[in-house]
Amino acid sequence: MKQAFLKKIRIIVSLIVFVALLFLFLGIEIQPFKFLAVPLTRLQFFPSLLRFMALFFSISALGFLLVIIFSLLFGRIYCSGFCPLGTFQDMVIAIARRFKKKKNRRFHYTTNRKRIFRYSVLAITLIFWFAGSLFLVNLLDPFSNFGKLSASLFQPSYIWMHNLLVFTLDRFDIFLFTPLSMHALPIDVILISTGIFLTIVMMSALRGRLFCNTLCPVGSILGIVSFNPLFRIHFSDEACTGCKKCEWVCKAECLDSKNRHVDHTRCINCFNCFESCPNGGIGYVFRPALSGKKDSSPSVSNEKRQFLFHVAGGLLSLPLLRNTAMARQGQRRQGRRQDRQRTGLADKPGMIPIEHQNRTTPPGSISHAHFTNHCIACYLCVSACPTKVIVPSFYAYGLEGFMQPTLDFHRSFCNYDCVKCTEVCPTGAITRQTPEQKRLIQIGVVRFLVESCIVTVDGTDCGACSEHCPTKAVQMVPYRDGLFIPEITPSLCVGCGACEFACPTEPYKAIYVHGSKTHQTARAIEDHEGPREDHTDDFPF
Repeated sequence: MKQAFLKKIRIIVSLIVFVALLFLFLGIEIQPFKFLAVPLTRLQFFPSLLRFMALFFSISALGFLLVIIFSLLFGRIYCSGFCPLGTFQDMVIAIARRFKKKKNRRFHYTTNRKRIFRYSVLAITLIFWFAGSLFLVNLLDPFSNFGKLSASLFQPSYIWMHNLLVFTLDRFDIFLFTPLSMHALPIDVILISTGIFLTIVMMSALRGRLFCNTLCPVGSILGIVSFNPLFRIHFSDEACTGCKKCEWVCKAECLDSKNRHVDHTRCINCFNCFESCPNGGIGYVFRPALSGKKDSSPSVSNEKRQFLFHVAGGLLSLPLLRNTAMARQGQRRQGRRQDRQRTGLADKPGMIPIEHQNRTTPPGSISHAHFTNHCIACYLCVSACPTKVIVPSFYAYGLEGFMQPTLDFHRSFCNYDCVKCTEVCPTGAITRQTPEQKRLIQIGVVRFLVESCIVTVDGTDCGACSEHCPTKAVQMVPYRDGLFIPEITPSLCVGCGACEFACPTEPYKAIYVHGSKTHQTARAIEDHEGPREDHTDDFPF
């Protein structure tokens, strides 16, 4: 049963998938990886499942079903070949082995005592999900974690190294590349991403694919699905000598060479065992007839089924969780409003707090509810956004939207014609839009604090907000003493934030976007002049 070639195929496939998805997050456009990247996101399990639900059971979002079918047939090949976080763990394992003594490089079979913990984590994750919160999915899903690492750690590192190369070549009058812009990320997001990175690195370096078989909800689901695959790894009673060489290289610690037993719920089909066996005593076969040396444990499988039935019954009786963070924020806003009424107008511009009652979600996300129910915080939209107005957040939407991104108009603004985020979102949290459709999506509405404006307080002309508004929702009208002041037309506003970004008042803006909980349709521009020229590359002052 010499089948070492299967390992080589697995390595090639996993590296292609890893590089294609990593390049997608880094913004590197090289064929054929660019062509493969977005379709490969459709094969990621939880993103595909959420996309299927977001698009009302669309056939185009059936990637998760393909993963289930292939797991039933061939075992957990998704975990070894198509999961980018799994490939990252394999790289960590390979590097760690080089720094270990020979005897410490060996893995050893462990009994499945952790299955109660493993399936408890899965059950709690599903309970949170069905109760209306993706908190644990956002924290444990492998594609979500790969995205966090890529957007929060790998992309900044890549930009820093790229710019270092650019500046070094410039000193020798070699102008092959242009520097890339990099924006600061929230410190809490960086800390959490670093914690995830260190946790996965330590677990992989010490115990192989331990994360996949304890904390990963996708690994637990596919472990249940593939407990008895049609094609499976199987010990040969005639050829196996019990030398343990296969067991020593098993990253999932699922091979018991002494009893010639394979725990298929933990096996990730890395095929390392085939290359290590000198006698061909282990191979990949079509469902062998089970003898006294059994490959799987029916009693354990029955326990799993009963456990899942109990979990499903419990889910039906749970009320939806409702987070109270928004209520607390409303109380704080009311306090600020009362302080403002007591103190009156500010003595200089930008001193009156603005009241962002609602966060602004990306165009195409339909509503706050739709977005928080489908976004897994993979940050692919953050990486793809050319103006970097989409930023990671920690608690912008409360527990139910843990670490999901939002739009920060202090940092930048949303390009009027840009639809990048709608093209790359793998979950359907941001639905695909054409530029024509996007121009009429009202993700928020402009609000103007006349008592905080430079024109009112300082008695000087400004007009930055009107100059940068692409829909003419903000226009300058006569005020007094030859001055002009902004006048807003909310029905024309699409909530792009160009006015807020351009407004020079600090620390608070005199004009800002109030996010819409449910996106509306803006009124189309009626004259024949069209939208104003895009000032993407212009500094407001």
